[in-house]
This record gives sequence, structure tokens and C-alpha cells, in this order.
Amino acid sequence: MLGIRKKHITGFVLLLGVVRWYNLALIAASQYLLFWLAFSGHELGRVLYDFKLHCIVVASLFSVAAAFIINAFYDVDKDLVNKPKQVLMGKLLKEGSLLNLYVVLNFLAVAFAMMASMRVMVFFVGYTVFCWFHSHKLQKLPVLREVSASLLTMIPLLAIWFHFGHWHWGMFYYMGSLAILLFTREVVKDMEGHKGNLIFGYKTVVVAAGVRRARWGLVAMNTGFLIMYLVLNWIQIVDPVLPNWRPDYYLVISGVSLFTGFWVSWGMFFIRDDRKIPVMDAFLKLGIVVHLLSIVMQ
Repeated sequence: MLGIRKKHITGFVLLLGVVRWYNLALIAASQYLLFWLAFSGHELGRVLYDFKLHCIVVASLFSVAAAFIINAFYDVDKDLVNKPKQVLMGKLLKEGSLLNLYVVLNFLAVAFAMMASMRVMVFFVGYTVFCWFHSHKLQKLPVLREVSASLLTMIPLLAIWFHFGHWHWGMFYYMGSLAILLFTREVVKDMEGHKGNLIFGYKTVVVAAGVRRARWGLVAMNTGFLIMYLVLNWIQIVDPVLPNWRPDYYLVISGVSLFTGFWVSWGMFFIRDDRKIPVMDAFLKLGIVVHLLSIVMQ
């Protein structure tokens, strides 16, 4: 009896690693903070008692967990090269059980989304299909692979805007700078896992363009976006062209995130030691966490 219980506990701990519980916790925290600060009038009671909000958050957690499972399933070969310890631990979980869990999680995600509204249900059905398509097809296509992976991370946050919010320029700044930061991290991860991607034919940006050109591309992209950001803000100060624009939280955090991507890309360019890549990746992870949770400053 004790052995069975220990086996179940071990399986649960391994499963938490596969679905990346820390990412799920960050997504849930970001969604609740966004609703509280942007759509509830800072009323905690509205957060606690909004049934549709809780349904959207739970649907997001189930769908993202399912996405991590199917992504790990398709990436198992290259991860044996890039992350052998993680894969060997994950191998203790049966593939059949994981695929069954993938189906169940997606079903639960759609069910909870439907309890929020039919529109939200359609949103999450599309997200579920997109997650599968990314893992099954887009993973081996350069640029599309990195762009789709960035979008998959952003979409759960967009679910809150989609149901409760309305478009404004602050959202453009916030989501745009987050997308650039996420794309930068995807390319840095490609450099870190270049060996496995090359062996198993994953046509990442780094494999297609080469490490040197990929480094140049990161520098050009992040430098260009930072310059565009500074120029746009200067134009707004001199002769405003965007409606209802003012320096605010969204503007500040976007600048911080764009500068983080700029700094990391130049760091990757000058520091050619591959052992430093995980350090740069850690800085980008920190930048993403700060970007998501800094909405509490709004």
C-alpha cells in the first residue's frame, strides 16, 4: 500500500514537471492581476466572485498543460540530446497515459470555457487546435516555429482581454513588447538546443540561417524595435498621432522589456561562449516574469 502511494506521488511530481507548473502558476497570476487592475476597478470582490473569470483561468491552465504534454511528446527525440535528464525522468510516465491525459485536459478546458461563454469556448477550441498544429507541423519550420511559440504563450493572457476588455494603445505596447521578448527567447533557446535541432531536422531560425546570422538577426531586430519605440514616443511628445496617448505604466514596462531584449541580443553577439547561453536565457525568463507581474504597478 505504501509502495503504491509512493508511486502515485512520484508520478504526480513528474507530471508537474512535464506540464511546467511554474509556468501555469505565472499564467494564472498574470490573468487574475490583469482582471483586477484593468477590468474590476481594483475591487477584490469582483475578482473573487466572478465565475466567468475563474472559468477562463481554469480553461487556460488545462489547455496550456495539455500543450506542454503534446509538445514534449513530439520533441522527445531532440530533447534526449538537449535535455537528457529531463526526458529520462519523463520517460517514467507512460506515453499512453500522457496522451490520454492530453485529451482529457483539452476536453476540460473547452468545458470550462463553455461555462464562461460560447465565444470563449470557440476561442479555446481554436487555441487547442493551434497548440497541436504548432507541435505537429510548425515546430520544424523556421521563423513560424518561433512566432507560433511566442503566440502560444501570449494567447491565455489575451483570453482575458478578449472576454472582458477593449482595445487601446496601452494594450498594443504591452502585448507587442511581450511578443518581441518571447520571440527573442525562442531564438536563444534554439541556440541552446542547436545540437538536437540539427540532428533531428528541426528547421529553426538558427539551423536555417546559421548561428552567426541568427545572432546578427537578433541584434538587428531588437535594436530596430527599440529605435522605433523611442522614435514613436518622441513623435508623440512633439506632435501626437495616437489617440488618448499618455506616458503610463504600459509605456514604461514596454520600454523596460524592449531594452532587456536589446541588451540580451547584444550580449549574445559579443559573448560567443555557448556556456553563457543559459545565463542569457535566464535574464529573458526574468524579463518575461517582470513584464507579466509588473501590471500590479498599473
